Amino acid sequence: MVMEMQLVMEVAATVLATVGVVWDGGFRERRVFDKGERVYWVTVVGNVVTWQLCFMGAAGMVFLTSSITGGICMTALLAMNVLGGVLAFGDEFGGVKAVSTVLCGWGFCSYVYGMYVKMKLDIDEKNEPTGDSDHQAMEMVQIVTPASVDNCVR
Repeated sequence: MVMEMQLVMEVAATVLATVGVVWDGGFRERRVFDKGERVYWVTVVGNVVTWQLCFMGAAGMVFLTSSITGGICMTALLAMNVLGGVLAFGDEFGGVKAVSTVLCGWGFCSYVYGMYVKMKLDIDEKNEPTGDSDHQAMEMVQIVTPASVDNCVR
């Protein structure tokens, strides 16, 4: 149900954004696109489909895991978008982009390292032998239930 709601929201957002762009005349730039009108439409549709799949995947990740995992992956994606814009389109890599990319990378690496340490501690706790005599004595205590008390009284 969650994924269906997300899909409906994405379709509605796409339709409303398309209506707004058409109304404003935003598709006029296809005439000045130097690769031709066909490549322009393939690029536009490809971008729409790719972003829809990206956000659908992020919503699915939040649904199947947790919101923190979705947030961390979106943070990593943000850094990749900045670097992709610089490498593919030659955007200027100024101070703001540098700081945001470093912070995104730092946050992602911190989360991954924290998960690594947590998993390592969990594995160590599972493999650690329990030689605690108090713990063993507590396991040997008989569980007292009302039925067992009634049997002892009779």
